[in-house]
Amino acid sequence: MMTRVFVYASIVASASALAGGLALNGYISPAISIALLGVAWIVAYARRLSWMSAIVFALFTFFAILSLWSKTSPWLAFACMVFSLSAWDLAKFVQRLDLTADKTDSQKMERAHFLRLGLVIGLGAMGFAAATQLRISLTFGGAAILSLLGIWGVSALIYNLRSRE
Repeated sequence: MMTRVFVYASIVASASALAGGLALNGYISPAISIALLGVAWIVAYARRLSWMSAIVFALFTFFAILSLWSKTSPWLAFACMVFSLSAWDLAKFVQRLDLTADKTDSQKMERAHFLRLGLVIGLGAMGFAAATQLRISLTFGGAAILSLLGIWGVSALIYNLRSRE
């Protein structure tokens, strides 16, 4: 199953992006800690401790946010978030796939899941690129409405994709 390979690759890429960004700014000890956390995530996933993925994903999110305050490249922090989100999502998908009794359509389900995940990541990357390039002044109410519309739009898109399976 190729999904497991992508889980490992996503964990390595996530830890590498965040640790590399911290190391480039001279934060060697935190970079080593992030790399060790990535190794721990790989070991936990290999031992099928699926609950660990959610915890490490939350930690990587927290550390990616903190890394922005240390002047790490926003693109490296974003890459860390994308890859850790992918690893967490794919780990949960593998867990659900292992629990299914009928494995005849597993490749079709993998393709559909990769399509949805790629769509979400692509939309997120376009949104991130737009957010880093465009400067728009909004009031708090306007920003809140815009974010709610974005959340609703992505949710509707995911719902429509799921209903077509």
